[in-house]
Amino acid sequence: QWAEKDLIIDAELDEVTVRASRELLSHVWSNLIGNAIKFSPHGGTVALRLMEQKECVVFTVRDEGCGMSGEVQQRIFEKFYQGDPSHKAMGHGLGLPMVKRIVELSEGVIEVESQEGQGSLFRVILPK
Repeated sequence: QWAEKDLIIDAELDEVTVRASRELLSHVWSNLIGNAIKFSPHGGTVALRLMEQKECVVFTVRDEGCGMSGEVQQRIFEKFYQGDPSHKAMGHGLGLPMVKRIVELSEGVIEVESQEGQGSLFRVILPK
């Protein structure tokens, strides 16, 4: 997917271990990275970080896409909500609510930071 948009993938990934379902977390990573690619402009950069900290593991994905308003950020984890109607044909508004549920079932949290026109950063924090 990223090759079609000529994206740069900037990855710094520590080797980490968490107690969680590999299959479910695979869905989390796939959705967050896929969204970053989908909303990134042609030739942009998607930055991935996976870091082990004292009590937790932190994964972040940052894109250089269109970003989100504060209102959209407050609602993106609601089922069927789509903040950008121009991408309606590309999904059903279920990906991020499922991601949030999986992260919560894994006893973690998901956070988002974004500004319109400046991209978005998603952070997943999981206990070791």
